[in-house]
Amino acid sequence: MAFEHSLRVRFQHTDPAGIVFFGNVLVFCHEAYEELLRAGGLPLDRIVAEGKQVLPLGHAEVTFKRPIQFGQLVRIRVAVGRVGERSFRLEYDLYGEDGAHLATAATVHVAVDPATRESVAISPVLRELLSQHVAPSEPL
Repeated sequence: MAFEHSLRVRFQHTDPAGIVFFGNVLVFCHEAYEELLRAGGLPLDRIVAEGKQVLPLGHAEVTFKRPIQFGQLVRIRVAVGRVGERSFRLEYDLYGEDGAHLATAATVHVAVDPATRESVAISPVLRELLSQHVAPSEPL
């Protein structure tokens, strides 16, 4: 089941034309990811404070479908595309208030031991939370 988060595009998110600066789409996605974790009882600040693993990006991609503008309310749907042993993929769909599909994005996070900087297994608690948001398989 996908998780949903909404946000309002602020002036500082835009370029001089009033369109969201491309890198800020990933900022929006990261905010939705953090809210997914918080809603699941495992806020990212707790993961970081525990010091057992961090979850940096190994990959990120965005496809723009329509301009995202200053003042616009954006609804972000987050689904887990894949959970591996040491990494997971999140898939995002961004929609406007009118239902227009604004962008798609994906991020791959890698579980890393902060002391050694080596990849490690995703914690069981995080794995359980992620499993609740796995995207359903598309029919062939």
